[in-house]
Amino acid sequence: MMALISRWPRACALVAVAALAIAAYWPGLSGHFLFDDFPNIVQNPAVHATAVDWASLERAASAYQPGPLSRPLATMSFAVDHAFHGLDARGWKRSNLAIHLLNAALVFSLLLALLRLAGREGLGALAPAATLAALWAVHPLQASTVLYVVQRMEMLAATSVLLALLAYVAGRRRQIDGRRGGWAFIAGSAALAATGLLSKESAVIFPLLALALEATLLRFRSADAREAKALRWAYGAGTALAALVFFAVVLPHYADPAQYAYRDFTMGERLLSQLTILPMYLQQSLLPHPGSMLFNYDHLGAPTGLFTPPTVALGGLLLVGLFAAALALRERLPLASLGVLWFFGAHFLTSNVVPLELAYEHRNYLALLGVLLAVYGAVAHVMRPRALQVLALAAVLLVAFLGFMRSLAWGSALSLAVENATNNPLSARAANDLGVELAELSGFDPESPFFARAVAEFERGMALPKASPLPEQALIVMHAGRGLPVQSAWWDSLDEKVRTRTLGPQERMAVSGLLDRAREGMAIDPRRLEQSWRLLDGRDPSPAHQRAQFADWLSRQPGRTDAALAEFQRAEAAAREAGDERLRSAITRRMEAIRSSSP
Repeated sequence: MMALISRWPRACALVAVAALAIAAYWPGLSGHFLFDDFPNIVQNPAVHATAVDWASLERAASAYQPGPLSRPLATMSFAVDHAFHGLDARGWKRSNLAIHLLNAALVFSLLLALLRLAGREGLGALAPAATLAALWAVHPLQASTVLYVVQRMEMLAATSVLLALLAYVAGRRRQIDGRRGGWAFIAGSAALAATGLLSKESAVIFPLLALALEATLLRFRSADAREAKALRWAYGAGTALAALVFFAVVLPHYADPAQYAYRDFTMGERLLSQLTILPMYLQQSLLPHPGSMLFNYDHLGAPTGLFTPPTVALGGLLLVGLFAAALALRERLPLASLGVLWFFGAHFLTSNVVPLELAYEHRNYLALLGVLLAVYGAVAHVMRPRALQVLALAAVLLVAFLGFMRSLAWGSALSLAVENATNNPLSARAANDLGVELAELSGFDPESPFFARAVAEFERGMALPKASPLPEQALIVMHAGRGLPVQSAWWDSLDEKVRTRTLGPQERMAVSGLLDRAREGMAIDPRRLEQSWRLLDGRDPSPAHQRAQFADWLSRQPGRTDAALAEFQRAEAAAREAGDERLRSAITRRMEAIRSSSP
């Protein structure tokens, strides 16, 4: 009976955390698919299951092509959602929220275990665990993970990491207490973390978080001196091996400029950028005003040196100081020290040499817990318990309100686009997204006032310093689709960007999107379209299927048969080189049909 009664406070705390999180995110559940949801879900037939059966799950398992493991657990969950909800984004967002609630419960359980390791028992562990779990669950920084369907990949990887850490702590507690089975739990934790890699590669941070636990709370202790020695040797050998792999394999691989060919920054510039971006994440975590959370960070430029601008060096000093303080205060303030080390460990992959974009909010999904733990560990050391309780209650209510306010904007694509463009007027992506929403709101009717507003927003966006050619593409399509005059300046600007910008997915999408519309019958200037395509292809040769599409469109232009056949031949050679026999055969048949129909 006593055990049953002792569970009630924990259950009530969990219910309270879940209720706060549901209330905070409820307004955002009515939103639509956004941004990367479209290529990964809406336009990805591999996850469009009509039933939850083995064939559908097997097809969905390979639906995500980039990366060595294809993230099959995440894409199979997409297939399950499609089977139940079709392409109604509300059902998918509810599934995301359910995963987030599960993760909040795991965070709560992990915090209870960590606080007990720090010597807190009963209400002394339950109250701060519930408070920190609630702050983590409702923080407005989490909205762009929970309400952005494709970021389920991040959340599922976090689920595995949290389960792995719970198993790891349980195993280490057994060793510290002199009970059997500790190594089995530790082995299970490794297996759970490895499972996370099937959702997203970010699960690779588990060993770093486990090492942070050992450095602060666990201290490599065991009732068996031989186990303690084995742990130290294992971590020492693992650290040495990881360093060897990093410096001998990973670093030389990404130091090759070809790995950064589609970025407008180098590996060194990316590393320097994190000296300002990590402090930005800290500011957003500690001062969670929704207006500081921009979602789009494409306006950020990579610094070219440690003092260009000077904030790079200042950010570096801050980060070095935090890391040094965490090491120095491991014994006196173990929870605060753990929080700082957790933050660095959670960002180790995404703030390193891999050529990812400079900043994204979802990279803080687990890292935020480290910030909260660090603040609690420091404040609890100097503040009286009663004052701390009042502060904690006020913080939870305030952060939950701010989370609710940010979630309101996520309730529709238009409101989100307006907020993003307002909060970050320098973001070309935000301007383009707002232009798209205004154009759709106009029904593409030139008489609608929203049509003119969309044109103005696209023209504003295309002039921003880091703008892609997508605004020019949208302007051309809007006008050509309605038979309106297309300004030469839009084509000229598109061509100039294709000619001079670092070529990435958006540059190719701008030109290929125009080609798609022309192939569908839109009256797009064939001379300008061919000129833009050849500019792009001259800098970055097109893959076989896109070259075949261009050749097919070209074959339908008067007097362009010979040029089309030449492009088909190049596409056939590219398909042969890629080993795509089906595409090669289709290209061959199309060439034969063109030749047979030519006079």
